Amino acid sequence: MPSLGPAEILVVLVIALLVFGPNKMPDIAKQVGKGFREFRRVQQHLKSELRDVVSEFDSPSTATVDQHAVPMLPPKDATPEGATPDGATPAPEAATESTPEVAAPLPSREPDAPNEPA
Repeated sequence: MPSLGPAEILVVLVIALLVFGPNKMPDIAKQVGKGFREFRRVQQHLKSELRDVVSEFDSPSTATVDQHAVPMLPPKDATPEGATPDGATPAPEAATESTPEVAAPLPSREPDAPNEPA
């Protein structure tokens, strides 16, 4: 796309002067100036908003990391099943007598309101 030089700009201004007249040219120039200012203001606003969003993703704060922390389970025991923690081999009868661990049921919570019919 060819750039506009001083000669081309002068030709455009002369044609605009002939079409709109000398009385309307100052009003048109004011409107064009307001349009450019508004365009630059919107452009700067968009740049600052995009810069803020990108910087937010680049460096997450520690508060957001703490809020989304996943609870961790305690580490598992590294000893194989049937072995003692000191590394000794258990007696054969001790290995066969394993009882399954059963979790106790949680107590049910009673409602605070009395159980009277309404």
